[in-house]
Amino acid sequence: LAMASTPRMDLNNFQNYGAIYNNASEFNRATGMPYEPGSVMKIFTMATALDTGLVAPDTTYMDTGEIQVGGVTIKNWDEQAWGLQTMVGCLQHSLNVCMAWLATQLGPQNFYGYMNRFGFGSLTGLDMAGEAAGRLKIPGDADWYPVDLGTNSFGQGVSATPLQIMAGASAIANQGHMVTPHVLYAMLRDGHQFNVPSQYAGTPIKAETAATLTGMLAASLEYESSAALVPGYRMAGKTGTAQIPTPFGFYDSSQTNASFIGWGPVDDPQFMIYVWLERPTTSIWGSETAAPVFSEVAQKTVILLDIPPDSVRLQMTTR
Repeated sequence: LAMASTPRMDLNNFQNYGAIYNNASEFNRATGMPYEPGSVMKIFTMATALDTGLVAPDTTYMDTGEIQVGGVTIKNWDEQAWGLQTMVGCLQHSLNVCMAWLATQLGPQNFYGYMNRFGFGSLTGLDMAGEAAGRLKIPGDADWYPVDLGTNSFGQGVSATPLQIMAGASAIANQGHMVTPHVLYAMLRDGHQFNVPSQYAGTPIKAETAATLTGMLAASLEYESSAALVPGYRMAGKTGTAQIPTPFGFYDSSQTNASFIGWGPVDDPQFMIYVWLERPTTSIWGSETAAPVFSEVAQKTVILLDIPPDSVRLQMTTR
């Protein structure tokens, strides 16, 4: 429905192109600039665990604050132990260790098989030039290591564009069916309008899994009184805060990519919004920067799409 990227070039001052952009793909960060998305990827790890029957929402996990994967110690974002948690709690507190545990229990074949089904590492089929595919390393690749199974589960060591993540997440919001994204609405030929039809790109998870996970994500936002909440409407979503890798082989903890993906209303999703803030300065956390932007945009979206508040829609359907 809409796409925006900034900073944008002043087309009246094209000679500054080289000073502003490293390459043409950066014209549109939403489709042409893959990045390590961080914790928004946890929704796909949880979707896989639910869909395979490995866990249910009330399955418990004792979080000790660290886990060994491939001989490397993985810790939570705050380096703390959160104790006994349900799977909803793992999402609410965005626990890296819990996600890495899920990935190891799933095993590489299941985990990467589902990530491929969600479309990571592949083009979405968008009808725009310059789309990038991102990178999903898999076992057998020269640069894949066993620890990647753990770090990939929470969005580190894997790259994707915002559009790729939205396309994958559309399966969670849309009863298991992934939607092929289109910018083109219609074409005019010989005086006739031909609308571009909706297209599905696969069914990576069951409808029951999609409904369960959407409910879990909505509950996790409500339990933490997230800044992404939209008054009068129940939304599902997930934050992401990813440290930015440096050319020297380590992550810069002072600079992050802050993200939020969300959709709603939960009982009948009509829209999905993805927010990516590159190197935010007021806070490094997606919960404090990207989440409020989601809420603001969603509040305008429900007006533009003429979606009544949940209580009004419920009354309309029960009459």
